[in-house]
Amino acid sequence: MPQGASRTIRQFARAGACLLLLSLSACARFPDTPDAGGVRRIAVEAQVAGRIRPDYHYFVLFNLSNDPTGQAGPVPVVAPPWGNGFAAGAFTHFMRFDNLQPAGGYALYRVQPNTNLSVFQYLGAPRFSEPIGAQSDRLRFEIDLTQFIPNPVNAAQLQFIQLNIVATDRIPIDPNDLTPKVVDALGDPALGVSQYLNIRIDQNRILRNADTNLEPRGDVRDPDLDIVDWRVEVRAL
Repeated sequence: MPQGASRTIRQFARAGACLLLLSLSACARFPDTPDAGGVRRIAVEAQVAGRIRPDYHYFVLFNLSNDPTGQAGPVPVVAPPWGNGFAAGAFTHFMRFDNLQPAGGYALYRVQPNTNLSVFQYLGAPRFSEPIGAQSDRLRFEIDLTQFIPNPVNAAQLQFIQLNIVATDRIPIDPNDLTPKVVDALGDPALGVSQYLNIRIDQNRILRNADTNLEPRGDVRDPDLDIVDWRVEVRAL
């Protein structure tokens, strides 16, 4: 990894990539007959102030660390050197939505180990995704844990993941590109902090922005990138 990219990640860490260990439980909203063998299902919703634009780029980043302390997690890239152009810190998988992805716009990826977060393996589509219309203001998809870890026995051992949501207008990778980008992620950029979630996933639960006030409204100038609400739901299958 270039020295500048490493420095960027360290700066994020020092800035306090804050963690929320959330353990709320509630009833879940899932299909009556979910696919067998998934161990657990995770549903994610992210809402913006304006509308979802397929020519922009939206990410939900997962770090399958199984670390109860959540010491490392995904953070957005906001300045050069850009690295992969969208995220740094620690993450192992991500869901991406934009018009560069296969039919439907949603695509799940695995980060190839030892590639400086720069090489990704396409894993397929989510189990369910909400279609995006011209005026849609939210993304919603559902994935099974075995899409991350194919062996159900191994998948069942996972208890903790870290999660962040990132919305950006572009994905620069040239370290000499000095053009600013617009980006929003969980947390308040006015505080210089990106806050990812540290989630225990071995119990049914629903996590909401309303319960944490983690993501403020109006923290970026473009409403189509301004994340204003989110929801994460976990249920054993």
